[in-house]
Amino acid sequence: MLEDLDSLAARIGQLVQYTRQLHSDRTQLQARIIGLEQERNALREQLKRQEAEYSALAENSANHQARVDILRAEADSIRVALEGEVERCKAEYEALRRQYAACQADTSRLRAAAGQAQLQIDSILMRLPGAPEQ
Repeated sequence: MLEDLDSLAARIGQLVQYTRQLHSDRTQLQARIIGLEQERNALREQLKRQEAEYSALAENSANHQARVDILRAEADSIRVALEGEVERCKAEYEALRRQYAACQADTSRLRAAAGQAQLQIDSILMRLPGAPEQ
């Protein structure tokens, strides 16, 4: 019976030691859980910040794209207006060039006519009585 009691005492000692080990393991695991929860919370906050930053960047990108689209439309409108102005100026230039050529032709005809008139006047003056002879 004493042997049984010794055996029981040894077994109880093992159980106490095992219980202490379990308690120590439990404390370590709880500390680890707290650390992991803190890390999880920090990662959640980081994720929130990154999502907010991403959202802000996406909004900025959308705003910039809208601005680019507006500027592109304005540039296209200006380009079309300038192309129209260029065509108008080309047409005006051609009209003025034709008008200048017509004026040049008229001037040439008038000079030729004036030359002919001068010859005819000289011829008439030469035929008048008292005209100097050449």
